[in-house]
Amino acid sequence: MPKTAKSKSFYKRDILPAPESLVEGGKINFGTFNAPFRNVNPLDAARVFGFPLPRFLKNMRLKEWEAFQLGNDDFFILAVIYNQKVGTLVQFILCDKKKNRMTKYEKKVPSWRTRVPSSLGHTRARYVSDNFRLDIHNRLDRGRIFIDVAIDGDRELPPLYGHFEAFHEAGSARPLVVSLPFASNRGMYSHKCLMPMEGVLFTGGQRIDFARRSSFAIVDDHKGYYPYILQYDWVTGAGFTAKGLTGFNLTDNQVTDRERYNENCLWLGKELHLLPPVAFSRPNGVHDRWSVKDEYGMVDITFTPVFDNPLKMNLVAIRTDYHGPFGHYDGVIRTSKGGKISVKGLYGMGEKKYFRG
Repeated sequence: MPKTAKSKSFYKRDILPAPESLVEGGKINFGTFNAPFRNVNPLDAARVFGFPLPRFLKNMRLKEWEAFQLGNDDFFILAVIYNQKVGTLVQFILCDKKKNRMTKYEKKVPSWRTRVPSSLGHTRARYVSDNFRLDIHNRLDRGRIFIDVAIDGDRELPPLYGHFEAFHEAGSARPLVVSLPFASNRGMYSHKCLMPMEGVLFTGGQRIDFARRSSFAIVDDHKGYYPYILQYDWVTGAGFTAKGLTGFNLTDNQVTDRERYNENCLWLGKELHLLPPVAFSRPNGVHDRWSVKDEYGMVDITFTPVFDNPLKMNLVAIRTDYHGPFGHYDGVIRTSKGGKISVKGLYGMGEKKYFRG
């Protein structure tokens, strides 16, 4: 069982050896782990809601997505296939930071039209139609993830084509792999990693090159048996600082015992630093500055939204109230070793999410 230690200025969360599978003998392995799972098998968990359910009903309650944040000094990209089983949202969003412009490509399709795989080993997450293709080829067995996008234009949006290669290899990046409980045998899994990236994007008559020395990718492979009413706050950001490639992930969600179980971290080059639970505040609303802090004095940052990416739906039994803005950060994050990292100028995105269904 992972342990934590708490004092005025010290936080520690154990990193455990990764088992072969997320679920073994019907039980979910909970904790923070030192390597990816070879088999991400949440449907093998027994009595996730306290009583037996057939596999297809468990699958209907399992939220799954594979998402990427990609960027360099001038651009920030979100690419995501999000399957919430009542439907799937596919997005490719390009933020031009210098021109202060956001371009959003989006499809809302039935769940069966997309694929979210069971691991990152040698698998594909994809959505393909006549005019929109997002194809993610996971090759952790080779230390790579490939992302291809091809979208036809219309009267409002230019055509867009791109190829990206992220370097998820020993010596280049260290992932955050967590399995976190909502109940005794029900929870969420996430594999997140900040890594170097290279690629090219063609859009609006423009060629945008992403060089490995100055570009990044963050992967979020995610599966969860969330409560019927799902709520969480989240921010992530990345870029290059005096410490090299730098990024972070901070979430306040419905996990039990957040001192012991959370997905908060700071990446510094090849290093991974675990962070304590955090709390979000938005005194002037979701469109104004967000504040994210902890109780150990390790996290004290602000997020200033520039573009919003809202989604609202109310269909009696199903309701969504979501904001996913893009913007920039200020403030500092401290490591358990006493290092003080400024996040001023880093760019990223946040989420304020409510989902009933």
